[in-house]
Formats: sequence, C-alpha cells, structure tokens
Amino acid sequence: MPVDKIQLQHKFGIISHNHRQNLLDRISAPTTPTQSIRKPTPCEISHDFILSFNNASPLDKPKYETKAEQLLQRVKRRAGLLSGGSGRHVHIPRSWVELTLLARCKGSFRDEVLKILYASLLTAPPSIDNIPSLFLVCETVIEWIKELGHPIPETAWSITQILTYNITELCFWRVYNHALLHNLQGCDSFLSDLSWHVENLDFVRKIFSKYPDGELLLRLLESIKIILSGIYPSKKEADTPIRKNFASYGLLCGLDFYQSVKSNTDTGGSLNNLLTTLTQLGTEDHLNTALIFKLLGVVCKKNLLSLQILQAAATGNLPLSDSEPYTKGICKSGIQHWDWVTASSFIEVIKLAAIEGETSEIQKSAIQAGEMTSVRVNGVPVQGFGLLDLVAINGSCSLSPAVQYALRQALTHLHIHLKDHPLRKSAAHTIWTALQTMKDHFSHRVIVGIAQNKTSIIQDVQSQINPGCKLLYEQIFDNLADHYSPRLSPLPTTTTKSPRSKPSPTKSPRLPGPTTSKISVESTPGSIIKLINMPRSKPTSYPEQYLQPLVERNNKILQDVVADQWYKELLAVFRESERVEHALQRCEEYSEAEKTRAHHLVEELKLTESEVCNVMDNLVKP
Repeated sequence: MPVDKIQLQHKFGIISHNHRQNLLDRISAPTTPTQSIRKPTPCEISHDFILSFNNASPLDKPKYETKAEQLLQRVKRRAGLLSGGSGRHVHIPRSWVELTLLARCKGSFRDEVLKILYASLLTAPPSIDNIPSLFLVCETVIEWIKELGHPIPETAWSITQILTYNITELCFWRVYNHALLHNLQGCDSFLSDLSWHVENLDFVRKIFSKYPDGELLLRLLESIKIILSGIYPSKKEADTPIRKNFASYGLLCGLDFYQSVKSNTDTGGSLNNLLTTLTQLGTEDHLNTALIFKLLGVVCKKNLLSLQILQAAATGNLPLSDSEPYTKGICKSGIQHWDWVTASSFIEVIKLAAIEGETSEIQKSAIQAGEMTSVRVNGVPVQGFGLLDLVAINGSCSLSPAVQYALRQALTHLHIHLKDHPLRKSAAHTIWTALQTMKDHFSHRVIVGIAQNKTSIIQDVQSQINPGCKLLYEQIFDNLADHYSPRLSPLPTTTTKSPRSKPSPTKSPRLPGPTTSKISVESTPGSIIKLINMPRSKPTSYPEQYLQPLVERNNKILQDVVADQWYKELLAVFRESERVEHALQRCEEYSEAEKTRAHHLVEELKLTESEVCNVMDNLVKP
C-alpha cells in the first residue's frame, strides 16, 4: 500500500521542544529601534584622534605617534609622490584634506606632515578636479599664518614657518593658474571666502612686512586677491562682462618664447619675444612680474642663451628701445638701481640656474658670467652678472640690505649643494670665500641659519618625490603656453606631399615702430643671429591676434600641416570610439550591483565646507 510522507521542517535543527519555543518567542517579540553610533575605521583621521594625540601623556605618546605615522604613510601613498601625482591609487583631493587634518597635530610630527603636503603641491598636476580641495587648503594655510604671526614666535623662520610660507605660495600660484585658464567659473563662493580670509591679515602685515620673504608673500596674496575679485562679477552685477584677457603683454611674449624653447624651435623671432619680455619688466603689476620671473627661472635652467641675455640685461648694457613705455623698464639701468623685489627675483633665477642647470655651461655662467661671447652688441661681447659678480658689485657699491639678504641666501644654498660633490670642491671653496666677504656683523649668522633651514627643507622634499617628474611651475607654464600660444606639430618627413604653391609675398601686418637697435647673438661658432628689438605699442585691450601664434604660422604651408594633423587626430578618434564600443559590450556582463557599488565609490568623498626680529627689522625699506 502507498506510504504518505509528511515533510518535516526543522528551522532550528534538531533541538528540544522547550528550546524551540523560546526561540520562536524571541523572534516574534517586537524590536525597539536603537540609534547606531558610527565609529571611525582604524585608517580614518578623526577629530578625536587629533585631540588624543595632542593631549596624550608621555607614556601614551609613543602609541599615538606610531598610529599617526601609519596614517601619514597611507596619505603619502594616496598623494602619489613617487608617481608624479597620477595612478589608480592616487586621490589628490582626499590626500590634501587629510594632510591638513594631520597638520593639526603638534610637535615635530607636524613638520613631517607639512613636508608631504609641500611635496604634493609641488608635483601634483594642476587639474580642475582639485579646485575645491585647493581652496580648502588655501583657507587653512591662511589661518596657519595667523597662528604663526600673532604673537611672533622667538623661533621666527623656523622649519614650520618656512614650510607654511612655501605651501601658501604654491597654493595661491595654483589658484592664479586656474584663473588665467578661466577654470574658476562657478567658484564665486570659494573666491569670496578666500578673499575674506586674505583681508583679515592686517595684524600679520604689521609684523611680517619687516621680513623680505614675508613681504613678498603678503604682496602675492594681496595681488591675487585683487585679480580674483575682478575676474568674475558678483551676483548683483550679473550683467557685467567677464574679464578674459588679463594676462599682461610681457607674459604673453614670455609664453611664446617658452613654447619655442620647449619645442626646440628657437629662432630670432622667439628671442625677440624674450627681449620684449625683458623690456616690460618694471612696467607691469607685481603679480605678472613675479610670474615672468618664475617663467625665466624655468627657461634659464634649460637654455644658456636665454640665461646670458638675462644676465646682460641686469648690467643695463643691452641697447633696448627708447620709446614709451620701455624707458620705464628696469632693464634700461643696472641691477644697482633696481627695486629690491625685482633684484631679489633676479638672484633667485640665477641661483636656480646654478643649482639645477641642465648643462655645466649654464651652471658656470650662473655662478660667474664675466664677459659672455655668446651675446654681442655691435660685435663686442657683453658683460653679465652672476652670483660672484654681484658679490664684487656689493664690495664697490653696496647693495640694499634686502638684496644682500637674497644674495647671502643664494650663496649659502649653492655652497651646501656643492660642498659634498667630489668634483666641485674648488667651486664650493670659492663660494664659501665669497660668502665670508659679506660677513659684516652678527646678522650674517642669522641669515645663513635661515638659508640652511630652507636648504634642508628642499633636500628633504626632493628625497620624497620622483626625480624625473615635472614640478608645479613647469606644469603651469606648459598649460598657459598651450592656452595662449599654441604650437603646431611639425610635418613628418616620411609623408609625401603634393607640390605646394609659393606663399604670397604679401607680408602680414606687424606692430608699428621703427627699428632702434640691433643685437647680434652668437648661438654657435660661425653662426650669428640678428635680433631686431622693435618698439611695440602696448594695446589698451588685448585683441585676439595677440593670443595667436607668430605671424609666420598663418601661411599656406602651415595650413596644410594643420589639415594633416586634423586627419591624424580624426583617425585616432575613430579608433578610440571602436575601443569604447568594445569596452561597453564587455561592461554589459557586469551586474547592476557592481555598477551601484562603483557609483558609490566615485561619490565617496564630498568636500564641504629676540635676535631674528632685530636682524630683520631694517631689511625691507618702504
């Protein structure tokens, strides 16, 4: 006969009846909602950890220091110092925010955090994705400056203070770079908040205006604040047109020359742009002048001829134009008559060329120029000023105290750089001897000590980053040159082209003005380039033709090159679209849960809101 099987369900396994009944009662009982308290993950930087670190007892201090060091190593990897700020493991905005939080820890650990932040700001690409976190860092460093300057500490210009000043300078140059590229649209709230922080530096200004480095930083902050307030109108002035062309004329010519040096197409026309840039020095605002000197620092490390032309301009021996507004430029006179800000910037450019020059000729010329055979006026070699030449000038006609301060700083940095080199002992001894000739009173020891702190910071930061990566200023000028002075790609030699018609003999319109001087520049033995320094009328508003490349690029040959380049780029776009289609087909295999998880990962981070005093007192003259 058939057997009916009864299906048994053992939800809890084979257990006793009483135990099963108790489990059912507990499950059926109503549950009361409890508020869960989120605890930070072990690798998360929290406010409680910072308070615990700062208030830890001597017995508990090693434990918190070990934990802080672990957090710093994670943030360092996320900053991508060894990869140039790029890679799948890199998250620049998050690393900057976490570093500003870790910098609130007191003690020597703060200096280590500031060095990592300084290295990240020095190597990270100036991307628009980093703008929110960049403004956060700018506002934070302004508050750090207030803490360091009120009241002024006895250890003025310590490692912490020098790092804070360097970080502030890099942050605001990054902001100005985005302003020049018109990337700050929609950042009105950020700009207004940053302007408010900068405006509340009155008491700091009274203290740090006595120091040359502090005065330069305050001028930079005030200049950028004024520029940013005029870029985008406020909501009340919505009908006011946006100011677009606020880059100076000298900066535009300098960017065109930088583009020529970068593409290794240096010609007489591009060198003429360098001369025009030099004639503009002293006639433009502080911000663009400072940026031009940064550009010259990048160029002179790579190009010997540019360095020697700048050194010759410092002597006042270049026969530049006598028409307005060039008669007001600083290059019409020697460095002895320059203001201390411009002279200090020139010394900084020469120091960088002496330390980081790509060839030995560049380094030798920066240390001591003397008579330069590569730059001739009417066939006669021109004298130039190097660091040792400036020391000799200081002995005959004393330079101002602030310029002497910059010169001592440069000589100290150069001596530290050379003293450990086995093949440059004699050069290091010469630099040390020149430095001792400027040893007049007790201020010498203080100034040299400050320079040693600065050099120590630079060496520590350089050990943290990849030696082959581009630094911030070179990345900035690459972007600005591509934006304001685009350079066309050269024509491939293997491609056969149809015969082209001869370009029209009609010359393109040039800027008005007669030729007033000629400079012969001997680039290689047996080759002389004639440079014509033409006075150019400075336009009141910069039309679009000043933002275009040189006039020679508009001929028929270069138009064919543009067409050929467009064809190559179009093929690249088609091939990239095919790869994208294949990738999309593979993505259809992924589950919806994985897509949602990836979306959450992308939106994970949301960014919201007294001896030294006596020495420095007379360095900066009003």
